[in-house]
Amino acid sequence: MLSIRIDQFEFDYPDAEEKLEIDVSKRSRYPHPDVKAFAGSTIGVPAASALPEPVPFYRVVERGSISEYLERFARIDVPRHCDWATHILSGESWDEVHLIICMPDAFVRYHWSTSA
Repeated sequence: MLSIRIDQFEFDYPDAEEKLEIDVSKRSRYPHPDVKAFAGSTIGVPAASALPEPVPFYRVVERGSISEYLERFARIDVPRHCDWATHILSGESWDEVHLIICMPDAFVRYHWSTSA
């Protein structure tokens, strides 16, 4: 698994106190054959067993900035009208976005937050 941690100084406006965590794992028989196994290793087994129903990525409110940051920091190209199954782990709020995205060949945990 590839884990990337971005602090506030990597963003365009450091005063916004943003931080970002991205975890990426290829789909494989071991260690992450399915989204629940991936979620268990990134957010914990109890949370993984209660994953919300997925929605297509194109229905995620902050998809523009998420796509931009995935490309910028993890070199993941998100198609314009992307229907990847996406589990929204945090309510869509101004100060946090927490998702698990099921790409065709990998799983991605995306957790952006700000304290500003």
